[in-house]
Amino acid sequence: MPCILFDYGGTLDSDGTTWLERFLRIYEGLGVPCPRERFDRAFYDSDDNLPSRFDLKGLSLEKTLKLQVRCVLEKLAPQRMDLVEPAAGRFLEGCRSSFKKVRPVLERLSATHRLGIVSNFYGNLDSLLASEGLRGLFGSIAESGVLGVTKPDPAIFRKALADLDCSVEDAVMVGDSVPRDMKGAEGLGMRHVLVGPLSRPACCPQARRIASVTDLETVLAPRRAPLRAGIIAAGDGLRLKGSHPSLIKPLVPVAGRPLCHWVVDSLRQAGVEDFTVLFNSRGRRAQESLLAAFPSLRWTFLEADTASSWESFRLVARSLAEGAEDFVISTVDAIMPPSETRRFVEAARASGAPAALALTDFVDDEKPLWADLGPDGTITALGAAARTRRYATSGLYYLTSAAARAMPPAGAHSKLRDYLGALPAAGPVAGVVLAKTLDVDRPEDIQQAEEFVAAFGS
Repeated sequence: MPCILFDYGGTLDSDGTTWLERFLRIYEGLGVPCPRERFDRAFYDSDDNLPSRFDLKGLSLEKTLKLQVRCVLEKLAPQRMDLVEPAAGRFLEGCRSSFKKVRPVLERLSATHRLGIVSNFYGNLDSLLASEGLRGLFGSIAESGVLGVTKPDPAIFRKALADLDCSVEDAVMVGDSVPRDMKGAEGLGMRHVLVGPLSRPACCPQARRIASVTDLETVLAPRRAPLRAGIIAAGDGLRLKGSHPSLIKPLVPVAGRPLCHWVVDSLRQAGVEDFTVLFNSRGRRAQESLLAAFPSLRWTFLEADTASSWESFRLVARSLAEGAEDFVISTVDAIMPPSETRRFVEAARASGAPAALALTDFVDDEKPLWADLGPDGTITALGAAARTRRYATSGLYYLTSAAARAMPPAGAHSKLRDYLGALPAAGPVAGVVLAKTLDVDRPEDIQQAEEFVAAFGS
């Protein structure tokens, strides 16, 4: 039987938020002055030395929290020891709220998987879980405070696997820490799932992403059909006409390859094998170029002289929705490393949202479409409604077929950005922050693009 190993703190008791960050907000809410450097010292002193200061054996979660808070307040605000009960109580309330959400998921998973915990904890995780009615769900607890070894050391993972009689190949690690949980599992060749805001960078392209353990079943389910992709290549590319008067935009060369080849190859390396491409009536040469360069891929070519970027996007989306449950669409001038394209695809699918947009904080666009990102990784505002102006969209989009079928008529918008700006009001839209990406719109963008692609090869 396959097994699932869970981290405890930040994974089962919250949606990817560490104890330090949760306690910091609680103390600040209670009016305790918390200069960050001083608070961190007080917290880590308590965290590191709690097992040597107290006999924790058999203690419940509630009693453990009170001792932890007491030690922090002794360093941080000794005159406010009256806050031990309320601070511990607020933290406990948050833990129990998370337990209530994840317990049904753990119960369902325990019917098909052996469950274990691998945690850097004080040594009393067994009694802590028992006090919250969760101990019976786990066949193994590999805990640093008992074993004397901490994550990411392979030994602590191997102990849990041995207890569960499970091989590395049949196991998956679920946790919120990249250096401890993800890197530890990756070092063993174990599949791994990162818990927390989807906008946070993962450790590697192979890591699956979930916002909460409540979403775990979606990434453990059998893989969905390979993703299909659309490419919008129907624009005139007027700003590139001065430097390339005889070429349509998809064929403008970047480092010796047509622009459209870079986009296709990035999506191909992300697992896409089936493409729908929209060209205008002058796109015949570009079609022939793609067929010659990528003969093993499946192609559907659409031809239309559309009136707007929104009409083009809608046409491609509605075409893809006829035969796919979800898909991605890229503009023909969006260049990004294949590893980032793959990360977007995986994060978008894992988000469970009907739509997702690739975002970047590298903004070199005359009219960027700004996006505000919430702490849960969803986009809260786009365009004129965005306030932070830290991230902008980068030309790569994910939609489910249901979202495509719900699109308004072609005449509803005059620009794609108008449709995108209305999306957050219609339902959750995941935002996936990528590393540097480039749009090739102007002659001066070409040299920058050539230097950029040199970093990830051809």
